[in-house]
Amino acid sequence: MEEASCGAFLPSRWALPYRVIPVHLYPVLQPIVKFLLTLFWRPTVAGLQHVPSSGRMIMACNHTSAFETYFVPCMIPREIHWLGKDALFKGKGVPGKFFAWLMRSVNVIPVDRSGSGGASSALDAGIAVLEGEHALGVFPEGTRSHDGRMYRGKTGAVRLALATGAPILPVAELGAFEAQRSKNSIVPKLRSKLHTQIGPTIDMRAQLSTLRADNPSDAPATREELRTLTRSLMEAIRELSGQEYVDEYAADVKKRLKDANAS
Repeated sequence: MEEASCGAFLPSRWALPYRVIPVHLYPVLQPIVKFLLTLFWRPTVAGLQHVPSSGRMIMACNHTSAFETYFVPCMIPREIHWLGKDALFKGKGVPGKFFAWLMRSVNVIPVDRSGSGGASSALDAGIAVLEGEHALGVFPEGTRSHDGRMYRGKTGAVRLALATGAPILPVAELGAFEAQRSKNSIVPKLRSKLHTQIGPTIDMRAQLSTLRADNPSDAPATREELRTLTRSLMEAIRELSGQEYVDEYAADVKKRLKDANAS
């Protein structure tokens, strides 16, 4: 049977807002959410002087909890755009359609990460955001840490920085892992100590030039250079967070643990 659309369940005046009307809720919701966070958790932030007031920027943050996706943006005085897997926008019925509309209204951009072109699609979407002189948020580890440690970063943030010239703003959220009620909790425990630490921006093009000081070149960064620059970025974030570093991809470790538990 063909899946019924949300319009089949609601009068058109109720279906319209999340079907055809584009609404930009970020500037409305951000101060409301920040007020609630301050009221119940009193989070702190340091290093705001490092945040560029305008222009393209990549915010790269550690990732130990689900609620960092809204905690950190509330601490940064810039609108942050995020890349989200397109599955988040394909929910069924009224709840799914509403959630997709809500995600778009707060600057989450759907990206098809499946197949061999997934990484390319994400890069193209990120470049489009940055070329519009917006701020883009990324979690270089690619997935949440399951044990609070920091894992190897993927090269996407560095690739975006080199392609667009956008500075990378290293950010660390402290206390988020300990504040989780469960591994998928989107609301931290009350009275948890949460702190956002922001570091100086990083110019990846300048760092690449430094790497090539003995042999200057305008050629695209090699795989080895991308890995070196990404390690430098992760170290900058780790210095802010104080986390133990593990030189493996978090997704690989999670898969290995899952396979071990299944056997």
